[in-house]
Amino acid sequence: MRLYVAMGWAGGGWEVSGSEAEGLTYRRRGHDGAVLEERRIRPPAGAWRAFERRLGEIGIRGWEPRYEPEYPVCGGTTWAVRLGDRKSTGEDAYPPNWAAFLDALSALVGFRLE
Repeated sequence: MRLYVAMGWAGGGWEVSGSEAEGLTYRRRGHDGAVLEERRIRPPAGAWRAFERRLGEIGIRGWEPRYEPEYPVCGGTTWAVRLGDRKSTGEDAYPPNWAAFLDALSALVGFRLE
């Protein structure tokens, strides 16, 4: 499974991309898009299966393609998740189980993503 997750805001953001076969890359970016930090990550054996199992529990396959707040947003937080052929995005609005998803992704990479 290929994975791409990104969070961004006016002050910068982060992204995680890769696959079980090639490993993951974490990048933290500044407000101008410049890479401030980059880490190559090889999750331990079994971590991908645990991550995929957790995604099933979270119900990520039921996520809508797009989440937006009911009010206009100017300079808010944007995010994107691509897992295989599924994609979901948002701006200042999230699926109800977003925190559980970030917990699962944090467990996969081995440090807290916020």
